[in-house]
Amino acid sequence: MPSSVPHPPEGSARRLAPLLGAAVAAGFEAGAIGYVLPAMRQATGASAEEASLLLSVFVAATLVAVPVAALAARTWGAARMLRGCLLLAFVAALLAAALPAPVGVLVARALQGLALGPLLALVAAVIVLHWPDAQHGRRLGQVSLTYGLTYVAATLATPWLLALGWRSAFMLGALLALLALPWPLPAAHPQARRSAASWRLAFGPPMRPAVLLALGTGIGQSVLVWMPTLAAVRLGLSMTETAPLMVPLLLGGLAATAAVMRRLDRHGARPLALVGLAAALLGVLLVVAAPAGRVWFAAGGGALGFGIGMLSGGPLRYAAARALPPDAQSLAQGAVAWLTDVGLLAGSVLLGRLAGRGADAREAIETAVATAGVAVLLCAPAAFRLAAHHRRPATEPA
Repeated sequence: MPSSVPHPPEGSARRLAPLLGAAVAAGFEAGAIGYVLPAMRQATGASAEEASLLLSVFVAATLVAVPVAALAARTWGAARMLRGCLLLAFVAALLAAALPAPVGVLVARALQGLALGPLLALVAAVIVLHWPDAQHGRRLGQVSLTYGLTYVAATLATPWLLALGWRSAFMLGALLALLALPWPLPAAHPQARRSAASWRLAFGPPMRPAVLLALGTGIGQSVLVWMPTLAAVRLGLSMTETAPLMVPLLLGGLAATAAVMRRLDRHGARPLALVGLAAALLGVLLVVAAPAGRVWFAAGGGALGFGIGMLSGGPLRYAAARALPPDAQSLAQGAVAWLTDVGLLAGSVLLGRLAGRGADAREAIETAVATAGVAVLLCAPAAFRLAAHHRRPATEPA
């Protein structure tokens, strides 16, 4: 079938640059913050409770910002909202670097949540509106790969960057957001009419399989955070010694994103989502039930990274693009992002509560990870309800 949207104008590679820049800004913050907060605590004497608030306020701001930005984009346009979020990300990072810690940084982190939370959803909406249907998978995969590579780079480089002080990471984050701003973004799409809309549209019948899988994906992402701790208690390692065992997990995620770039436009969301779910569940099984050994754990981490990377790398956004028409794309992409964040938060709470129960730390953490795996499994049947590979609708559903 012919594409339902026109090709971007001349210089479309330049028009992709701000989208990739937004992915870099979001990926750097996600990869660096785990090192920045302990460094800030050490330098300022902030308590563990104050440091945890810096994470909590970011997540809370994100959960507010994503639906607000999705609704606002229907009036102001996804590209304009994206530029506004990048500008706010620049200002927020500058404030985090300049304001006194920890109270001033707390305010700046809330602003960062408002700015960075909606970025990837807005990027996806711009791609769906301004690139042909046949290129959606490749472009979404490019954004996901850029995010993933930046996350890995930030994870590796931030400890070295912190030799310049914990504020240096926020300064670099401000620079990355600033570098994405001057690039041109596509003009408003003719089919994306300006209108008010209910957030409930994003959770209607066409969207339900994608958003349910997004919830499961978020829960799966929460397991990734616990992998170093699980490796330490299961294999009797120090946290430093667990670092090499995280490499297969990272490589699995990058391999999945590369596969999405090559396969999503050809095969559609359903088969890739099923492969991702199968790999993620296999990974959970290997890390909690296989014999305790580095080889088994590395294999499980690789499978888990591949599975979650496959789900996070574009299939659900691709399915959402085909569930709602152009004028509702900001809602469709916002719903996927929001439910992923809700799943991540819910999974983190679940894992934290279960991992702290009982006298045997290993058994408690294994039970927590296995329970999260069951929660992902409960979301898996939705993959069979994803729409077949076809064009998105041209008009809004009634």
